[in-house]
Amino acid sequence: MNFHENSNQIDLSNMQPPELLFQHIPVMPKEVLDNLALFPGAIAVDVTAGGGGHLALMAEQIGATGRVIGLDRDHRAHAQDAAGGIASKYDNVELVRASFSQLQGVLEKAGIAKIDALLCDLGVSSPQLDDSARGFSFMRDGPLDMRMDTEAYPSVYELIRDSKEDDLANIIYQYGEERQSRRIARYIKKSWPLANSTLALAEVVARACGGKRGKIHPATRTFQALRIAVNHELDELTALLKMLPDILAPRGHAVFISFHSLEDRLIKQAFKKGSMPNENQPALWSLLQKRPLIASDEETKENPRSRSAKLRAIEKLDLILEETDAQ
Repeated sequence: MNFHENSNQIDLSNMQPPELLFQHIPVMPKEVLDNLALFPGAIAVDVTAGGGGHLALMAEQIGATGRVIGLDRDHRAHAQDAAGGIASKYDNVELVRASFSQLQGVLEKAGIAKIDALLCDLGVSSPQLDDSARGFSFMRDGPLDMRMDTEAYPSVYELIRDSKEDDLANIIYQYGEERQSRRIARYIKKSWPLANSTLALAEVVARACGGKRGKIHPATRTFQALRIAVNHELDELTALLKMLPDILAPRGHAVFISFHSLEDRLIKQAFKKGSMPNENQPALWSLLQKRPLIASDEETKENPRSRSAKLRAIEKLDLILEETDAQ
């Protein structure tokens, strides 16, 4: 495999991964590479390998002497038309089926102490949404599943079945920021046993909300909440943010792309806290931008999925160098 020489000038014409059936279009590719600051021989991690769009770009940037570890707990990402295909095309890419919280163990097994760059793109991929058998969307009928790892337990159907009404309401409110959470939970439980069907659940939620149809379907926030809950998404994100100080090398960069306020709030708070010294420790990193980056108008026209994306990035401080300068 040939690798392009690293350059500060990023040629967008060379940034498209091989033609894959998965058809994953990487969000904000130029902004991602600019903020990752990759170089030949770098060790990088993509914890959301997915269709392999970003993974391929990272492999190109670090060259034959570098190393990219890709993570994804979704078996679909490991197929040849997704990140699995990228891993087979690039000798410097290793793909592992694992969650965020398992990253340190993955690095230890790979003999890696520190990494130079980390990318986390938290968006749900279009193939996941479009596959009705996965149950992520109510645009088509499918089972109430929504698990990123299909071998995990429980599915959304099982979560709803086994949850008390108050607990279900709390999930919908906390993870979906849905003001009518208690009414929705009550309607769902009154309708039980419910068909194991995304359309059936969406209809119950719509009735609970008065059946109103606007630009946003009334079941949107409820489905988001159930997906987050069943995949422990915020817990996984929190675990990843906590390990950043231990796994990033001095001058290493981390880039996070979020798609809703709950994720972005966690990232913003963790980044801000780590950038401020306190009585117990100096600042851990510097913020690479004061405000999150968003996709350009041109990109959102070509890839509507990027419209809600927010990119935040940090650079790990070289604490030894900082202390020497201070003396």
